[in-house]
Amino acid sequence: MKMISSAPGGTVINYSDRFTLSGMTGTFPKYVETGIQGITGTNGPATENNINNAAANPATGATGGGPFAVTYTAQTGLTKYAPMQQKPGTKITAKSASPAYPTSSVNIAQSILPTPSQVTTITVSATYSVSSHENTASPAPAPMNDMQKYLARWRD
Repeated sequence: MKMISSAPGGTVINYSDRFTLSGMTGTFPKYVETGIQGITGTNGPATENNINNAAANPATGATGGGPFAVTYTAQTGLTKYAPMQQKPGTKITAKSASPAYPTSSVNIAQSILPTPSQVTTITVSATYSVSSHENTASPAPAPMNDMQKYLARWRD
């Protein structure tokens, strides 16, 4: 069993020891059978400590490999893994909005689609913190009489 734990600066992936399920029926694809034959012992894979990797390479954040390294659109199965959200900037410098990622094509369904096979999406936990404070500036004064209200409406 694979367990992914997030911590400041990355992730740690722990694996349980191997176990056996009995009373199951069915078959495995050939590549799975080949992989099973290559397994010896009952110890699971070694722990993957990606905390140091993320600290050494802040550009990759907590992805550190594993399932988060596979492009989201290339993933299949019941669970998909998404990258960490981008850290917000400290200043707004853009004059117009631009996409963070390239666009992808969209195919409009021409008939009823099958039930989706994806059950959930897991996103890497943020490895940064954001602090904020209240705006202590006083609000602009409101118009006092009817004429000021009328003129304020056309101030643009």
